[in-house]
Amino acid sequence: MLSGHHDHLGIDLAAPPGTDAIYNGALDSASGCATVLAMARAALSAPHRRSNLVLFSTGEGMGLLGWHGFARHPPVPAGRIAADLNLDTVNIWGRTLDLGDLSLGRSSLDVVVREVAAAQGRTVHGDPHPDRGSYSRGNNLELARVGVPDLSVSGGPHFRGRPPRWGDEQVTAWVSQHYHQPSDEYPPWPGRWDLSGAVEDAQLALVVALRVANAQGLPRWRKGDEFEAAQVSTPR
Repeated sequence: MLSGHHDHLGIDLAAPPGTDAIYNGALDSASGCATVLAMARAALSAPHRRSNLVLFSTGEGMGLLGWHGFARHPPVPAGRIAADLNLDTVNIWGRTLDLGDLSLGRSSLDVVVREVAAAQGRTVHGDPHPDRGSYSRGNNLELARVGVPDLSVSGGPHFRGRPPRWGDEQVTAWVSQHYHQPSDEYPPWPGRWDLSGAVEDAQLALVVALRVANAQGLPRWRKGDEFEAAQVSTPR
């Protein structure tokens, strides 16, 4: 399953006249939707054993409402969904030496992710900013609660040819200036986005998805993980 969310905040009704009041949501999260669409199109040329399900949810900023509804009324039993690879924002700052995996240590997907990242010459680590609670606020949470192993990855924070702290500085600056603001829009060509890292992340996610789709068995939560019991008890 490949997923993202397409909703944003609409229009700022309190904006002064003549100013940009539209919450475009270009990076958060149209970029993720565009990448999921590109991955889904690419998957068509690589036949695999399992079906692919592509989902774009809404209500993400209102308590994950779209995901909450989907997790409780999926088109197939949740126990038959091998995994969910979710994309939110993408990396717009270039190629990286490493990859952050919000779900690292939780399921057997770790092995596949590390193998594919190694083939790209990258290392894998957990959430580089665990204090922000990204995993517990993400779309993946609702499916995890019904037992579906999940994967949320993003390149960085160490960028090729850049000082060690450069990546964190770029993300922090973007969050402070553009997160949930009308200024989150795609810049005019040639713009300021370097999507080479986003392409590399998408290639990794697609290869991981295809390997899961062709594997004999289903990914499993680690023994003792908080979501293991849900997977064991979910009907197939």
